Amino acid sequence: MPVINQISLPKGNAGMTLYGTRNDDSTVTLPDIGFYFNYNGSAIRQLYTSGNTWVGFGTSSEHLCINRRDASYNNLYYASEVEYSTKLFRIRFEGNSSYSSWGSNDLIWELSIFETGVIRLVVEKIPNNGTNSFVNPNVGTQSLTLAQGKSYIFTPSDSLGKNYTVQEGLYIPCITKFLMVDSEGVKNYQGSTWTKIGDLPLTEGMFKTYGVDTLPASMTGLSGTSPALYIYTDNPDIKANKNSNRFFIEKTVTSKPKVIIQNYDLNIHDGKTINKLEAIVQYTKKDSNLNDITTNGKIRIALSVDSGLSWLTYNINTSSFESIDIIDSAAFLANGINPTILTSLDYVTLNNLISQNRKLRFAYILDKPTLNDVCKLRKIKILYN
Repeated sequence: MPVINQISLPKGNAGMTLYGTRNDDSTVTLPDIGFYFNYNGSAIRQLYTSGNTWVGFGTSSEHLCINRRDASYNNLYYASEVEYSTKLFRIRFEGNSSYSSWGSNDLIWELSIFETGVIRLVVEKIPNNGTNSFVNPNVGTQSLTLAQGKSYIFTPSDSLGKNYTVQEGLYIPCITKFLMVDSEGVKNYQGSTWTKIGDLPLTEGMFKTYGVDTLPASMTGLSGTSPALYIYTDNPDIKANKNSNRFFIEKTVTSKPKVIIQNYDLNIHDGKTINKLEAIVQYTKKDSNLNDITTNGKIRIALSVDSGLSWLTYNINTSSFESIDIIDSAAFLANGINPTILTSLDYVTLNNLISQNRKLRFAYILDKPTLNDVCKLRKIKILYN
């Protein structure tokens, strides 16, 4: 995993998904990064960040601080990408070093998480009037010297992500390309099928021109009884340990998201107002050493104040309740209330909504992308004033 003495340039927000706008202090949970990333011994699939310009790996702790202070962002973007055959998840923070200076955009940075375990930070703008630091698990919290127009590579020295080397520079992952050979010839994956691109013998030129960066799950288009997969790589670890880098065809069993609708109302006592709602959830499981591992389980919540005739979610960016279709699982998962923001709801508005009927009902969606994921809702609490 070489680090070169050059600078990575920011990619900008073109083609990225806008996650949120105008955030001051709220902590947000970014979508699944698409692969497991090891940090401090835990396999994580989610990043956390805040308008106060920090990143948490797998939890909402402030692991990486980039000019951390009472700041804000105007726009937060994310994208799943591939560089040099390697998957990565990139976020882009376009913000303000002062929380109230909306639109100043004097603090802009991009963070990329590579499936190899490497972290890349590209600093586009930074006034350096806050804290720059990194929680290096086996070392402790390290102060960082960050400069505008520079890029920084955090390279793990072990597979568990417990000890990182931080260098200014450019990260170029090792090149890896794939081709298949079946009874018809040499094939690469195009669109949705394996397609012939030539005949044997395989050449370096075939891999560089036609090689597939990421193996698809599909075997559509392959013929014969024993198609063979070939790999071209300059990764020294794979070349030196060929027997430890074998590929197998496996089936992954997944479960569909489950929507649970409460079939009764909770009566809100007359004269009482709701102070806050709390949800106790669990997404972790134990590894062989009895350490907690965060899985990719996910829970989202909706509220009804009219006995289930309609349902509401909460938009943390606009601080408002909005209608939601809980039968649409994709919409419910994407836009339902994250249990972590329940304490941030506008409770004045919520109490006004329930003032007439004095009833509240919940709906939940539980998502376990694989059978190894954990997704448990332990308890919902209503705390009154």
